[in-house]
Amino acid sequence: MPAPLRLGIVVDSDAKLVALRSAAQQAGQLVTDTRCVSTPESLDAGQLSIDVDAWLVDMDCSDPEGGANHSLQVLSALSVPVIVSDSTEVESSPAERSRWSEQLTSRLRRLAAEINLQAGPAAQNIWILAASTGGPEAVSEFLQHLPGRLPVAFLYVQHIGEGYSPALINMLTRSGCEAYLAEPCAVLKPGSTTLIDPGRRVDVQSNGTLMVSDEPWGGGYKPSIDQLVANVARTHGARCGVIVFSGMGEDGAASTRLVHQQKGQVWVQRPDSCVVDSMPRAAIATGCVSRTGTPAELAEALTRFVNNRHYFQEQANYERSATH
Repeated sequence: MPAPLRLGIVVDSDAKLVALRSAAQQAGQLVTDTRCVSTPESLDAGQLSIDVDAWLVDMDCSDPEGGANHSLQVLSALSVPVIVSDSTEVESSPAERSRWSEQLTSRLRRLAAEINLQAGPAAQNIWILAASTGGPEAVSEFLQHLPGRLPVAFLYVQHIGEGYSPALINMLTRSGCEAYLAEPCAVLKPGSTTLIDPGRRVDVQSNGTLMVSDEPWGGGYKPSIDQLVANVARTHGARCGVIVFSGMGEDGAASTRLVHQQKGQVWVQRPDSCVVDSMPRAAIATGCVSRTGTPAELAEALTRFVNNRHYFQEQANYERSATH
């Protein structure tokens, strides 16, 4: 789980402080320092803590003859990012207050993702492990047969009821996996397995970080395999793959076509080794599947596949040609 940003807040009124603190908490960040100054010209760089990751500032700098230039000079000299907010809409209608809060929350989350990326790069290649009934056992067997850290990140999309994610994380951890629950601004690290919670929608960014919200998943499944696979196919193209394991229904079949179109890989668990084979068979029926096998066989095949020195070169060649 990524650590929250340590934010400092500089404002010129108590009302702004309340509004910004609330927005920071909504974005999942930690407020560690606050400064309420009477006028912009009273802002003193010596009073600003260096033990923060970023400063969130909201002051009235509309008077160019006043302290505007002074405050801007102080802020531009800081060694950490500064987000300047305009909370004039806070005193307007409820709809405008909500829009202002959502925009600020989004900015804070993007900044947190960028800072988290500086601590360690994201995996260039993402493989989605899709499953429903019988999935936990199959996925656990697959992960146990992988040797150490492969240069890929796994997203595990399992149809489960809300509230069962912690138990599934514990099961994966006990089997020796580096497993996490999807969190806002998290970086998809090589060798890690990130579980997608059914109660929170997850979007994967092109830089390998996650955006997590309380918006509902599209369609009738939670989480939606089709929605997430289509998302990753768009952001990572030939650098994505999907393995469909045991499960009931057809979730994931439609989006495998998009993965195939992007030159990504589509594999499935061999139907006769599944507890329920509906999902693998639906994927096979699309004509996009290039490999089948038991969970152990798929793990061995993936190890050979990503260790092939031509794998990443072929992806790079395809993506270069797609941009011309």
